[in-house]
Amino acid sequence: MATTDNVKEMRDNLAGELKSVIKEAETLLDDTHDHAEKKYNSAREKLKAALDTAKTELPKATKKAVEHTKHAAHVTDEYVGDNPWKAVSVAAAIGLLAGLVIGRSK
Repeated sequence: MATTDNVKEMRDNLAGELKSVIKEAETLLDDTHDHAEKKYNSAREKLKAALDTAKTELPKATKKAVEHTKHAAHVTDEYVGDNPWKAVSVAAAIGLLAGLVIGRSK
């Protein structure tokens, strides 16, 4: 009977240890889930902030690019109006060079 009692005691101890290991594993799993969720939420907040910044800055950048383009077009128009033959000469030279490059590549 002493042997049977020892086996039961060992079985009970093993079952208790196994329950303890299972409980610790569940706790660890919950802790890692919480940690991953925190990192996910942090990354999500950073992405949201970047998108909000892009939404506010894109119209500003677009407006600035349009203003620069209009200014460049105005300056070019004035230059061509003041120097029409220089503009025609430059355009002809560029066309000639492009024609030579295309002709040689064939």
